Amino acid sequence: MAAIPESYSHVLAEFECLSPLLSALRLDSSRLKCTCIGISRKWLALGSSGGGLNLIQKDCWKQRLFLTHKEGAISCVAFCLHDEDYVAVATSQGLVVVWELNQERRGKPEKIYISSEHKGRKVTALCWDTNALRVFVGDHVGKVSVIKINSSKQGKAATAFVMFPIHIITTVDSRVVQLDYLDGRLLISSLTRSYLCDTEREKFWKIGNKERDGEYGSCFFPVGKSGANQQSLIYCARPGSRIWEVNFEGEVLSTHQFKQLLSSSPLPVITIRKDPEYNVSACSSQSLAFPKLLYLSEHCIMTWTERGIYIFIPQNVQVLLWSEVKDIYDIAVYKNELFCLHTNGKVSHLSLLTIEKCVERLLRRSFWTLAAKMCYLFQNSIVLCRL
Repeated sequence: MAAIPESYSHVLAEFECLSPLLSALRLDSSRLKCTCIGISRKWLALGSSGGGLNLIQKDCWKQRLFLTHKEGAISCVAFCLHDEDYVAVATSQGLVVVWELNQERRGKPEKIYISSEHKGRKVTALCWDTNALRVFVGDHVGKVSVIKINSSKQGKAATAFVMFPIHIITTVDSRVVQLDYLDGRLLISSLTRSYLCDTEREKFWKIGNKERDGEYGSCFFPVGKSGANQQSLIYCARPGSRIWEVNFEGEVLSTHQFKQLLSSSPLPVITIRKDPEYNVSACSSQSLAFPKLLYLSEHCIMTWTERGIYIFIPQNVQVLLWSEVKDIYDIAVYKNELFCLHTNGKVSHLSLLTIEKCVERLLRRSFWTLAAKMCYLFQNSIVLCRL
């Protein structure tokens, strides 16, 4: 088996199998399937075809909440990341339900709002404001709305400030593929183009002049603490494995081409279920459509296709890695964690780690043989790292 080139510094690793968890939740039967997935610092959310939402604490997979919905199967779920006590779900009937979990007060979760603005339509995207308690909703005909939430934490006086809890932001030309939000700006991806919306001034920009046809995602790329004088960026997927780099005003700065860079062999996913294998072979370039783009860490964005997972360092026009992970339906990310929902309803948990961190974690868990095989595969990188 060939050693992996020294240019690779990271891997995707799977340290646990979530099948027992799905079995315990009865989400592995022919009757009930996992239909959507969401993630926050504390919770993993799994929506089901039966209308239930399972919330499981990530640290031990033991503390669980079960939220029931008579409004149909769960099609989308999104946590409010600045206050994990709030979660929004969309149902197959097009209703959006907002829950307050009341975990701080050790009370029972309660439905605090049900929106019927998209009733009879398929909700395709949910996205929370990063500061305020409001959630953005997009559907299959292009309508985008916002729900402003009255919180019991704010007291009764708060109700006076929310006269109209639902507001239609816009209707774009086709199905909403993805929504993202950062610092007062809402990013909307449709089947033909991406739009930038200043939600305070209600101003809209079309990003770029060229349309596209199909599912192409876009996401914000926040500037870290080190970039005090830099503006956050936007990345928009384009046909042929290309990605636009866009400034915060919606102006296209450059086009990054990843087609030729993706002609390398895939890196193995490090998993306790099987031995890692790496085969050096002449691969053709990959001309791909990226259905969603997700911000993964301080330097990376990620996406996937039916063939695998792709992680880029866009500012350097570099492929950090790509790995074959088949039949992905959706992915939810939090920092370096990826939770993948597969088309058969199964869920896998991957972590993006440096090679030395991955070996260290395997040794800590007493997976000696797997750690040794990984050291052999990545011998060039490990020597460089001086593990």
